[in-house]
This record gives sequence, structure tokens and C-alpha cells, in this order.
Amino acid sequence: MKVLVVSHLWPRSDWPHLGVFVAEQVESLRKTCNISIIVPVDFTIRRNELTLRQLFSGFINYHRRSHPDLLHLPDVDLKIVPFRAGLLRETFARSAARRLARALGQINADQFDLVHAHTVFPDGLACALWLENRPIPLVVTGHGSDVHSIAGGVKNEVAVLLKRANALVPVSRFLGDYLVEFGADPAKVHPIPNGFPAEQFIGVDDTRRNVKKIAFLGRLDPIKRVDLLIQAISHLPKDVILEIAGDGPARKQYEALTDKLGLRGRVHFYGMLSRGKVPGFLAGAGLMCLVSLQEGWPTVIYEALASGTPVLATSVGGIPEALSDPGLGRLVPVDIAPKALAEEIESCLEVDWDRSQIREHAFKHSWDEVTARVKALYDNLLEARNRLTNE
Repeated sequence: MKVLVVSHLWPRSDWPHLGVFVAEQVESLRKTCNISIIVPVDFTIRRNELTLRQLFSGFINYHRRSHPDLLHLPDVDLKIVPFRAGLLRETFARSAARRLARALGQINADQFDLVHAHTVFPDGLACALWLENRPIPLVVTGHGSDVHSIAGGVKNEVAVLLKRANALVPVSRFLGDYLVEFGADPAKVHPIPNGFPAEQFIGVDDTRRNVKKIAFLGRLDPIKRVDLLIQAISHLPKDVILEIAGDGPARKQYEALTDKLGLRGRVHFYGMLSRGKVPGFLAGAGLMCLVSLQEGWPTVIYEALASGTPVLATSVGGIPEALSDPGLGRLVPVDIAPKALAEEIESCLEVDWDRSQIREHAFKHSWDEVTARVKALYDNLLEARNRLTNE
């Protein structure tokens, strides 16, 4: 089976975690499929790239974004397709998607059995327009903000995608409900979560686990509310520490808050971790916390569970589905205050968690398990197309 994956989310040297879940799914799928990758790159210059500092640097940010050094996988053909979405691309979503669809026109779609687009916009909508009059099955995966925080201009055009796509694959039932609300045929909606690289967590060493350590791993963005975690630490006993791995636009703000609260000895920032260091970081904690305002399906939850580390998280997005078993952790309301969060954390730290059971549950969600479901969906779509062709 020849499958074309189209995704602007793809790891690159300066942002190795961007779209890593897409790359990991492809790496698992290539065991049973012949996969090719198209990475659309928008050559439109953005406002934050039009500054005097950028001018004197030779527009380095624009150059890095528009000429990315992409991750290449063995035996997987990867191609960049440049296009210009234009200014206000989410407001004028149909125009932006049509421009990408025209750029995709250089690809001979007929050489593929199936096309799988990751994200509703621009990839999904552009593929729907590109394949509008072709019988090639189209699968579109919605990952999170492209569904639950869809821009108004994109929402106005999403009916085109919902009609053309043969299967919609939200990474949680929560996102699937949004797609049905937008007008998707429920029969087309097949929730399949992202998996995690289980092989990296086999035999993980937790002999240095500090049961008083709280771990956070993720992008330091305001939506993740790491400031709420930092404030909660100030209400906890002095032997409880918070270790933060990741980087992002809110890091300086979080570091300033840590200094303001006098927590430099208890809150530690490690920056971006390599994939090889993630299992040890999570296995060294007594609890992993994720108190985001919104989520799709955070892979880090299953990475923590695979390390034998329970998870405390806000009850948003797909998180209640991921933590449906109370033996895996605890859910808290999204409007929780710092002191109340501290009480929940302290309560979790007092639980004698069955870490072996936590690990066992996590490994049921490995990429091999998940991509078996994706491959079965591909097979069903191709069988349905063949039946129609033979009638």
C-alpha cells in the first residue's frame, strides 16, 4: 500500500519536537506501508519576522522557518512543497488552502493508494481541494487546536473538508464531538489517539525516583499554565520540588515568577530535553503534572505512565479519556486555584501507587498498537473504494 502523508508539522533541527507524533506514527506505519511525506512550507513572511533586528540579521527567523532542516527517516521519501498562503491566512482560509492545493498539484496523486493529512488546516482543507475530483481515499487527522480552537475563517470553509474526507481521525473522542458539531457524518469519525515510543521506555531505570519531585515536560506556553504549578509549589512542604523540562515563549515569565516567590532552590528549569533523556526525567519523579487550559491528546501522559509515574492533570480535552482509570492519576478542575492544586498534589504524593500496573496500562498505547488501528482503517477504506469501482 502506497500512502502519502501531508503535514506541515514535522520535526526539524531547530525544533525537534514539532510534529514528532506525526513522524513517530510514520515510522511505525512504514513497517506495513510504503510511505511518502510532503511537508508544506509557507513562504509568506510574517509580521514578527519584519523587524529592524530581523532586517539587520538578514531575516534569519524567516530563513530558518522557510528553509527548514527536516528530520529524514530511513526508506521514507520526504519532499518540501513551498507555497504562499498570503497574509491573514486563517481569515482567508479558502484562498490559503487553494494556494497549497495548487502547489500540491505538482505531485502525481494517482501513484498513491491513499492520502493522509495531519491537521484540519492548512493540510486537510488543501488536500480536500486537491483531491476534489479524484477517487483517492483521504484521511484527515485532527490533533487539537486545529479543531477545538479553530479560527473563524477556517470554520467557515471546513464543510469542504468534511464532505471530501473519507475518514476523520481525531486523536480523542472529545475532538470527534467537535467535528460532528461542525457537520461531520458521525460514521466518518474514527477517534484514534496518538501513541508513544514504547521501546524507549522498556526497562526504564527508576531507582533514583524522588517521590517528592513533581515533573513537567512540554512547551512553555501560557496555555500550559506552568505558573499555576509554580504558585502551587509555594504552598507545599519545602522538600517538594518542581522540575520543568521544555522551552517556549513563557519561560522568562516563569523564571521571573520563580524568583519573585523565592523558589529558585525548589523550581528547576532544564530547557529542551533530547528524546533519550525523557524516560529518565519522568521516571525520576513521584508525580507528573499537566494543568493546561486546553489539550487534544497529550502524548506526555503516556510517556509518564510508561515510566511508572502517575499523572495529575486538568479535566480538559482528551485528558479524561487518557486518565479514565483512577489508578493512573487524578483529574482536577480547570479553574483550580494554586492552594487547592497544592492540596491535590500533596494528596497524590501520599498515595502508594501501583507503578507496575501503571506501566502495563501505558504499553497498551504504544505506536505499534495505535498504528495497527490506523492501518486497519486504511484497509477498510481501500476495500470500500474497490467495491464501488467493481460495481
